[in-house]
Amino acid sequence: MEIESSDQIALIDLDGTLADYDTALREKMQMLQAPEEPPYAPRSMERVEPPHIEARRRLIQAQPGFWRSLRKLPLGFEVIEELKAATFRLYVLTKGPRANGAAWGEKLDWCLEHLPDAIVTVTQDKSLVYGKILFDDYPPYFMPWLKHRPRGLVVCLATSLNAEYAKGGPKEHPNVFRYDGSNRDELRARIHRARERASREAL
Repeated sequence: MEIESSDQIALIDLDGTLADYDTALREKMQMLQAPEEPPYAPRSMERVEPPHIEARRRLIQAQPGFWRSLRKLPLGFEVIEELKAATFRLYVLTKGPRANGAAWGEKLDWCLEHLPDAIVTVTQDKSLVYGKILFDDYPPYFMPWLKHRPRGLVVCLATSLNAEYAKGGPKEHPNVFRYDGSNRDELRARIHRARERASREAL
């Protein structure tokens, strides 16, 4: 059965998926910490930042060029290669900081440089956007999307944020696939299955 190309939409997150937000933030935070302070901890599902740390982070994020200069994550672009090979249409779907409108424009600039053939949407709620695949590293974003798209496929880079969704993990989910670079053949197969899935057919 021939599938309409308009159905073949892959939604792509930026921060922590294609753009190395965590490394850039950690480097900038290190420049502002006092000698006796511990290093800035990476993102965590449970950690609540003290007010002074949150203020520093927001200050860094508001600096002109922060978002535009984020480095590429090579592992993330391996997934992009497979999505393109499967002829998916790429839609960047990134969350815009509510209090930092300039970041929205810088995220667009980043995409124009590194993903010039993608359509870019900055949103406050990813769960409302249609796609057959969502490539995103952050469970609080991809699980609400799956609730709306129960036959969709989530691909996420394997990080500590989504470790519980690993095979055999406490939150393993049949529609969540963690990519760590060693399982590219399985990634390709899962993407192909998502592409060939008929409307309303289970993944």
